[in-house]
Amino acid sequence: MKNMRFPIVFVLLFLLSASVFSQDMNRIDLGGRWKFRKQGSEKWMDARVPGCVHTDLIRGGLINDPFYRDNEKYIQWISDIGWEYEKVLMISDTVFQYNHIELVCKGLDTYANVYLNDSLIIVADNMFRDWYADLAPILKVGVNKIRIEFPAVTAENKSRYDKLGYKLPGDEKVVCRKAAYHFGWDWGPTIITSGIWRPIYIRCWEHVNVMAVQYTQRSLTDSLAELTGIYTMLSSYDDTAFIQVLYKDNLLAAKKVPVMNGVSVIRVNFQIKNPKRWWPNGMGEPFLYPIQHKVYFAGKKVADGTTRLGLRTVELNEDADTTGTSFHFTVNDVPVFMKGANYIPQDNFPSRVTDSSYKALIQSVKDAKMNMLRVWGGGIYENDIFYNLCDENGILVWQDFMFACAMYPNDREFIRNVQAEAIQNIVRLRNHPCIALWCGNNEIDEGWKNWGWQKQYGYSPADSAKIWNNYRGIFGSTILTSVLKFDSLRSYILSSPRYGWGRAESLKRGDMHYWGVWWGKEPFSIYKEKTGRFLSEYGFQGFPPLETIADFTLPADRQLNSPVMKSHQKHPVGYETIDEYLLRDYKKPKDFDSYVYVSQLLQAEGIKTAIEAHRRAKPYCMGTLYWQLNDCWPVVSWSSRDYYGREKALHYFLKNEYGTLLVSPILQDNTMKVFVVSDSLKECQADLHLRLQDFSGNVHFDTTLAIHVEPNASKLYYEFPFRQLIRIFNPCQLVFTADLMMGGKYISRNNYYFQPVKDLELEKPVIRRTVKKLQDGYAITLSTDKLAKNVWLTSTMKGNFSDNFFDLLPGETRTVQFKTIDKSGAFSDKLRIQTVADTY
Repeated sequence: MKNMRFPIVFVLLFLLSASVFSQDMNRIDLGGRWKFRKQGSEKWMDARVPGCVHTDLIRGGLINDPFYRDNEKYIQWISDIGWEYEKVLMISDTVFQYNHIELVCKGLDTYANVYLNDSLIIVADNMFRDWYADLAPILKVGVNKIRIEFPAVTAENKSRYDKLGYKLPGDEKVVCRKAAYHFGWDWGPTIITSGIWRPIYIRCWEHVNVMAVQYTQRSLTDSLAELTGIYTMLSSYDDTAFIQVLYKDNLLAAKKVPVMNGVSVIRVNFQIKNPKRWWPNGMGEPFLYPIQHKVYFAGKKVADGTTRLGLRTVELNEDADTTGTSFHFTVNDVPVFMKGANYIPQDNFPSRVTDSSYKALIQSVKDAKMNMLRVWGGGIYENDIFYNLCDENGILVWQDFMFACAMYPNDREFIRNVQAEAIQNIVRLRNHPCIALWCGNNEIDEGWKNWGWQKQYGYSPADSAKIWNNYRGIFGSTILTSVLKFDSLRSYILSSPRYGWGRAESLKRGDMHYWGVWWGKEPFSIYKEKTGRFLSEYGFQGFPPLETIADFTLPADRQLNSPVMKSHQKHPVGYETIDEYLLRDYKKPKDFDSYVYVSQLLQAEGIKTAIEAHRRAKPYCMGTLYWQLNDCWPVVSWSSRDYYGREKALHYFLKNEYGTLLVSPILQDNTMKVFVVSDSLKECQADLHLRLQDFSGNVHFDTTLAIHVEPNASKLYYEFPFRQLIRIFNPCQLVFTADLMMGGKYISRNNYYFQPVKDLELEKPVIRRTVKKLQDGYAITLSTDKLAKNVWLTSTMKGNFSDNFFDLLPGETRTVQFKTIDKSGAFSDKLRIQTVADTY
């Protein structure tokens, strides 16, 4: 047992980061019905907590849905005025049997003054922190009133910013510890919220508070895991604590120790024999141990909680090599190629994201064969359920701290605020096996060095030195020391990326955000050349599905240049960029619906090119995280999965592109080369089936090779001077198909075309279909007389297709399942099948 006397500042910070177990069993939930009003108004309105001003105004019919049409522009006034929330509490005398009665606010967005019975008890200015107050001196038996004032965000930001006395990139929002995306982004609306966005409750405890429980892994082998439970307790007097550690009611360890008045940190060592390891998705089972702790103080149980542990090692390795410096993760001492995406909040109003939405999103991530998500620094530290689901499904998390694309102040109060924020979230998340990396910020290092901020803001050399030192103070000192103190076994990097994409070093060292495609208007083929060590951002936009567009438009709005469609495209030259790229590779679509479909193919094929280049380059490149997984509202964006959870073509493509085994053909130097990439830790035998055929099914080349697939490697397995062969035939009517098969089953397929799609001589195919009713939907079996390029299945019946946007070759059949709970029948009449040949 280690008894510590902490400086008062540290004790306060740690109290703010409390991860309480038993005391939260004695709680009074303050969620549910509240009332709210504009500051200065006499009229109260109904409110729902957790929530925010906007969701309460929507629920009350006082504003229109800001996601519909161009309603966003009509609600900007909301953040220009202050708001008040109020709730009346009835408190019984039984509450006062406890020595400590505290208010716990898990999330106040953002500036807030909290009153109990007209006494000010909390002044908050950070939506990412928990806030606490001692209620014992003020709370009374019977009627009590809690009131929370939310000052106008824009006015408070301006006041604080003006007091700085200097300007910063990011402008007024940088003084505000609030989700940056609320102020607008190039994929999101400007909706500046206020309110009680996470749970609020009263908790009661007696003489001891178990503030935090942490488990650290001292060693891990196949035969033994050695661990330590670290229990941080706050006691109001001296006595004895007894701690038990259990797994499935089996006692792993017990310890009896004296506890002094104040803060004590007690360590209990224990072992797990023959441990099962936690593995990322696709590499094994993400096994979790529910470890229970029971804490007794003065002979009375004061804590009883369970923490799910995943036994694994995870490290970020940055080792010098002949080219530069590697950037790769090892899990359980195995180098792992990271396949995934960048994640943003699922809603501009995060309080209304349901558990079922989290479950559906992480399931779609797992089904797409991903093993990592990067939680981007302009959003929020996610709710516990997000990390729990990642733990359960083997999804590693690259966790940014919430700073993005701006420079920040470095005054004492701001730093104290950031320090408390960092400590709270590190303590909350550190027991999750999914957390792989802490990252200080998104693109601030790159922005300072490459985006011309110094010139834009007219900084002198002295100004620049001061602002850069402020940056180093936050990310190289405040946050770094918080990680080292509270989660020292995990890696931390200051910023992502290490170097900007325009610098040669970005291809040799660190992680890379490659935006030569899109921002630089470079062709998709450049992805094959610009392959860095770890691609933590890159992407391309695609329209959301037509059903989503129908949800936020009227029929008259559904044209590219309508005001409504423009309001749902937040990039300043988004439509122009999509159109420029689209016309490079496709014929101009004949109508709006066709344009939406083709834009998704464009996005999917572009990102497919990038992913395969990254995976072929293994182990030089050891990660690919495209921008972005999801949306926070219905919008034309870089996402593969839209706001409603509907999957674009890209998301369907990922199920092959991110597979454990990938076959990837590429034409280089007039030679067709076929790579097989394996992320499996086991070698295997497979058949590599290669065909060259025309669009009518006439086969000009056909061979099958028995190959030995090496584990965790990318390898060239076949090459042939194909230029000689295709000169004999019309390249505008040829497709080269590579199939990787095991036991007669398709594991991975890839079709390679020798011309852009716009130059392919595509005829409209005759697609035959049969539909079979299943218990949970329908099975659709398809065949075609000619190449059916990117078969697009849609239905007016609500449901999900197991596959979509695929090439169907003549002479083959493919069966797709459509899952639905709709029992109305007549599915065949509601099924529509289209291909690229139908778009012009």
